[in-house]
Amino acid sequence: MIKITNNQWFHPGLLLFWVGLGILLRFLGLGNKSASSIEISTLVFSLGHGLKTIPLDQIISADILLSPLRFETASQPSDVIYHLFTESNHPPLYFLLNHFWMNLFSQEGELVSLTVARALSSILGVLSIPAIFSLSYFAFRSLIFAQITAALMAVSPYGIYLSQEARHYTITILFIIASLGYLVKVIRSLEGEKPLSIIQVMGWIIVNGLGIASHYFFIVLLGAEGLVIAGFWLRDWRNKLGLFSRSWLRIYAVIFGTLISGLVWIPILQSIPNDQLTDWIATQFKGLGFIEPLFRLFAWLMTQIFLLPVEGTPPIITAISALILLTVLVWISPGIIQGIRLNIQSSETQLETKIFGGILISILTLFLIIIYGLQKDVSLAARYQFVYFPVFILILGSGLGVIWRQPETFNNSWVSLPPILQANGKKIVIFTLIMGCLGALTVGGNYGFQKSQGADRLASYIINEAKTPVIIATTHQTHAETRSLMGLGLEFKRQQAKKLPEFMLVKKTDTPSPTFTMVLTQVQRPFELWAVNLKDNTDFSQFRCQQDPRPQPKLNGYRYRRYYCR
Repeated sequence: MIKITNNQWFHPGLLLFWVGLGILLRFLGLGNKSASSIEISTLVFSLGHGLKTIPLDQIISADILLSPLRFETASQPSDVIYHLFTESNHPPLYFLLNHFWMNLFSQEGELVSLTVARALSSILGVLSIPAIFSLSYFAFRSLIFAQITAALMAVSPYGIYLSQEARHYTITILFIIASLGYLVKVIRSLEGEKPLSIIQVMGWIIVNGLGIASHYFFIVLLGAEGLVIAGFWLRDWRNKLGLFSRSWLRIYAVIFGTLISGLVWIPILQSIPNDQLTDWIATQFKGLGFIEPLFRLFAWLMTQIFLLPVEGTPPIITAISALILLTVLVWISPGIIQGIRLNIQSSETQLETKIFGGILISILTLFLIIIYGLQKDVSLAARYQFVYFPVFILILGSGLGVIWRQPETFNNSWVSLPPILQANGKKIVIFTLIMGCLGALTVGGNYGFQKSQGADRLASYIINEAKTPVIIATTHQTHAETRSLMGLGLEFKRQQAKKLPEFMLVKKTDTPSPTFTMVLTQVQRPFELWAVNLKDNTDFSQFRCQQDPRPQPKLNGYRYRRYYCR
């Protein structure tokens, strides 16, 4: 009788299972969550529209506020590029791809579907499963390693989160995986294997160029790859080996070509308006705040493999979830560390493990330089961690793969455990995947990686509470406030409010806005004024607007006040 692992269809079938599981988890509740502010930005620019068309300092209807989210067949790819380069700080590749994608599923004049927009990111996220499988198999030459790595990618809570955002992270991850494959190939050429061919040189340059064109943070990966290559260059220099061998000449060609593909963006970056879109990550560390980024980076790493309900839950549930996560981490860490150590010691996996380990350490080092040197705290947002996400999954998958093949009991636990609780290799792998599935369901159920602004909850609260017509006013400083208000307005549409509120973007001034106060005096009474993230010190009582004295529910991303204007 033939063992199932010898069946030629077993591994393709198992990979298809991981892909199917990845599809299920990524499309689960895809359109249920409210649109984040940055997703609104993606939708608007992908449609070939801009955010500067929304009027300021006047009351506007929901239809006017949401007009940039309406599909128009007249919009062209050139419109996408124009508005990106004049209003945003992102490269255009994903937005152009999303433009063509939404053309397939949208009707003239209708509001774009949030589900459709997110579906593209989800599909690209699904493609990362066979992509990481291929890279793992190419690097470690082990189907077991590749299967476990693909499984980790399929159920990763962080991977689910990125795939359910209508953003450009998942397409950049694909380019990261491809670039890492070329890196492994070129390092092997330095160890005696065949050098890169001209076609492969061109392929790597194209992948790197497309990576930069999808997200500028791809440059961090290129920096990490450069550091790893520099380490081998120094080794060969010290050993007086040929630095002008065929292999090195091909590497120099890739470096030169990638540099050219990056330099073409400098004029574009210089032309980006200084609209303070990234000021929110500017940080000046004080006291113990200096070590907070380190804890955040560790937390983001942890969520890439498992997560439990920690957001939108009662404090006791959050505490229990955190305790379980820490307990599991303590239980499985010795086995994973031993697996990685065995890979470093093995002649078959040593080189590749050092390559990926060097990339991970280099990226984290560059992040620390950005955080502490440039004082731009990129640890504040989970989404920026996508740069090292596939590398971490590769290292973890290879470590779990080796202990799956050697499932003896590990006796190097951090604490002494009875035999029944001691972890062997297969237990660790299975438990890690189960925890990953639970984390994926946590994200799908919106109990983890919640939107920074709970537009759905605020809209629902206003709909249920308001008894008279509503005007929602917010301060405008950059188009970040515009898209935030649009996200709130979209929620009223999604929740099918019987009476849509009106909106007002109040231009930020150092003194109370005279235009704002004049507009308030002209509004027909009675109405309710909801000051949402409004940074205006106007005394509304002089306009017969009385603030609601009752405590209001706290909602993510919003500081709001309710006024009754009789």
